[in-house]
Amino acid sequence: MNLMFTKIFRFFWLLFFLLLIYLDRDNMWNKIFLISYIMILTFITIFRILDSRNEWREIINEKDNFED
Repeated sequence: MNLMFTKIFRFFWLLFFLLLIYLDRDNMWNKIFLISYIMILTFITIFRILDSRNEWREIINEKDNFED
């Protein structure tokens, strides 16, 4: 499940860069869409980073407890 989400999420970033290149940036709705899209991707990225940090903390704590 996590691997599938990672692949889809990477595809969304790729899609963002393609849209950024090919969409007409003179259109106001396209600008609003791209800004919204990047905000959503950014929030998802931040939450994934925080979750990963917490997982690594648990692993380090387990390792420290194991060594003691």
